[in-house]
Amino acid sequence: MLKFCIAIISLLVSTGLLAATGERSDPESVLAGKKLYVQYCQACHQKDGVGEKPIPAFLAQPGYLTAMPLNETSHAWHHTDEQIIHTIMNGLKRTKRMPAWQGVINEQQAGQLLAYLKSLWSDRILGCQGPKHMSCM
Repeated sequence: MLKFCIAIISLLVSTGLLAATGERSDPESVLAGKKLYVQYCQACHQKDGVGEKPIPAFLAQPGYLTAMPLNETSHAWHHTDEQIIHTIMNGLKRTKRMPAWQGVINEQQAGQLLAYLKSLWSDRILGCQGPKHMSCM
């Protein structure tokens, strides 16, 4: 049990695993995250995180949501790092289009995906990430 606790703590404090909300991640995490993004996310969220084009509501199936942009043009940056990783790992209940990736990728890889997403945001947007978005725009 002690070895397990030490391993978890060392993962949580390791450099580059996950920058704090509103901070840039290290370049190695961004590069690893981009590879994961291309493999798991790009089919829906598109190249460079631009998301899918909206479709008219009368064409959409119940529970169908287009994949939102993950770059700074939408609201992904309104969420904290923890919230984004939770969504990656657990999916969204309101649509089956955003699956839970838990069991496919691990928490470290989710952090790398987040590092890549944050690399798509400008410094201004990154500085307003999370709860700060309500007061800094």
